[in-house]
Amino acid sequence: MTFKDIPEARKVINLYCLDNCYGLKQLKSDSIRLRYRCKVGCPFVCLISEDKNGGGVKIKTLKSKHKCNPAYDNPRINKNAIAEYFKNKLQENPMIKVKEMKMTLKNTFNINVSHAKCKRAKRMILESLAGSFTDEYNKIEAYANELRLSNPGSDVIVTLSKDALAEEKRRFSRMYIYFHALKMGFKSGLRPFIGLDGTFLKGKVKGQLLVDVALDSMNHFYPIAWAVVDKETKVT
Repeated sequence: MTFKDIPEARKVINLYCLDNCYGLKQLKSDSIRLRYRCKVGCPFVCLISEDKNGGGVKIKTLKSKHKCNPAYDNPRINKNAIAEYFKNKLQENPMIKVKEMKMTLKNTFNINVSHAKCKRAKRMILESLAGSFTDEYNKIEAYANELRLSNPGSDVIVTLSKDALAEEKRRFSRMYIYFHALKMGFKSGLRPFIGLDGTFLKGKVKGQLLVDVALDSMNHFYPIAWAVVDKETKVT
């Protein structure tokens, strides 16, 4: 098995320990080598080092058989391993509590992890997600421009916060999309009735998604236009 680099190999080993309740000891760790053994009397050994032929690093020695009991206090389960396990869960629900993370690890893997370690893992995930959200919003005007180019005749409007602009900052306020194809479809044969529907955005970035809808000949909803706003008002 090969890996891109030592950090990736270390992450895989940590997740292996988490999934199987093995408390491997890290005997060697540098930029090109990792060496692990298990408890005294257990034959497991794993050596990872530089792959001179294919690049990256690979497992050079592996004795995978274990003769040990599960490790309920596992030194390999650090904040990085916990963060890797909970990353998608916290992205869907940032309100997961630290004690819930700790209980999930106990119930799922039967391991004991400290409150402080789970807290550090959660903080690391949320800080990473905040950075990824910022990066995505920085690209939103380029995305809007690409929509206009690829869908001629469409209305794509991005509005920035006036308060932020007054402070010489750029912060997203709302976005409106009305594709030309949907516009023509509505005008060509749908009944002249437009309804408004909406839902709250409950992830890390709050707001509302508003949608103009019509009814087609089969009484199915036909989306016309939609907008992402901070809240539903007469202005938005």
